[in-house]
Amino acid sequence: MALAAGGALRFYNLGALELSPDEVTSWAAASAPTVSEVIARHRTLNPGELAIHDLTLHGWIALFGTSPAAMRALSAAFGVVSILLVYLVVCELFAPGSKGESALTDDDIRTIAGLTALVFAVNLVTIKYSREARMYPLLLSAILAQVALFLRALRAGGLANYAAVVLLTAIAIGSNYSALALPATEGLWLLNVFARAGWPTDNANARRGWALVAAIAAAGLILVPKLFSLPAVSAGNAGGWRKPPAWYAPFALFNKATGSFAFPILAALAIWGVVRGWRDARDAAGFALLWMWAPPLMMMVASYTIAPVFVERYALSCFVPFFILVALGIFELPGDLVRIGALVVAVAFSVGHIVSYDRKPHDAQYREAIAAASSALKPGEVMTIVPGYAIDVIRYYLPADQFNRAVPYDASAPPVAVLILGDQNLAPSAAQSYRKEYPDLVTRLRGVTVLRR
Repeated sequence: MALAAGGALRFYNLGALELSPDEVTSWAAASAPTVSEVIARHRTLNPGELAIHDLTLHGWIALFGTSPAAMRALSAAFGVVSILLVYLVVCELFAPGSKGESALTDDDIRTIAGLTALVFAVNLVTIKYSREARMYPLLLSAILAQVALFLRALRAGGLANYAAVVLLTAIAIGSNYSALALPATEGLWLLNVFARAGWPTDNANARRGWALVAAIAAAGLILVPKLFSLPAVSAGNAGGWRKPPAWYAPFALFNKATGSFAFPILAALAIWGVVRGWRDARDAAGFALLWMWAPPLMMMVASYTIAPVFVERYALSCFVPFFILVALGIFELPGDLVRIGALVVAVAFSVGHIVSYDRKPHDAQYREAIAAASSALKPGEVMTIVPGYAIDVIRYYLPADQFNRAVPYDASAPPVAVLILGDQNLAPSAAQSYRKEYPDLVTRLRGVTVLRR
């Protein structure tokens, strides 16, 4: 049920929305003719991060093309894979330890895993990013696989598991620096393991914990050259349009992402899951709580000490433990009829959030704006776009033989004839300044305005 519903919600009508500037950035790098050129373009378009997603998309484009639906299908596929990985994470999280003690049977664990997968599959916050041609679904898949292998290695050891943790940690952090919260969270959990098992390696749990510390450190060594560029990249990317989050932002994150009507129901079930789980599966509930809250709190600290980085898509993985606790709460309700009723209500309100979200358009009409701007140009004139990083949107929608009609925005250069002005990621004062410089309105469209001098 989770795979069927999740797959349908992720793949349905993928080409309906126009490409966003962020998505076109991925296209601009991935559509390069060679692998080396993809990497070179990536360094300019997404500085600091590794070209893991863009190289994957490069291969995907070679097979399926560059239409919006084709490129987004890669993300949708990773979104479906994430449903399977959520199931695996829950099975590993609730699996009995090396001594075999557990208040939950194997059937109980599989039931909780299935419930989690279904709640995850039908929740808007996990769907909308799976419908964008960006790196976040790949990032989430890498994080979920890493967590599953981390938990397995902590429980059972194994050289292959440790090696997988090294590789997956490096892939996750290399895909997006927001994944640094992952080893930080796991490090906090290992401190808890050492506090209970003792620091010496004569204890099996402590030995496995130290082996995981070494594995995470090895992943860090692989990424050392890129990690040194993190402060500069963060400050540059987060400047201007992002504001420091309010003190209640970590709480609002879950409310906004899951829906104002669905959130109270999901939160009540999660709280019940914590209360009951503390008796039957304390370690699992404790790890879920840490994983749920540590990344948002780390983003809060980074936002006030480095640069504003409290962004929903950077915290996608922390919704998984929330849904785990929701599923645990459903499972711990008395009687099958009550459990089924709670599941139906949770799923229904989550789907209702999707329906409500889909009633409003969530894209900007760049394609129509580019056509209008092109029609407004006189012979010899050129157009530009603000924010400047959106220049590749023009290159995507403009015919190849007309690329010379668009130039990147340059405040120091002589002004061009026509300006395409996006609504997002632009301070109000800046928008007013551009409108004064370009007083003639060509057309006003959803999310974008075309102006002429």
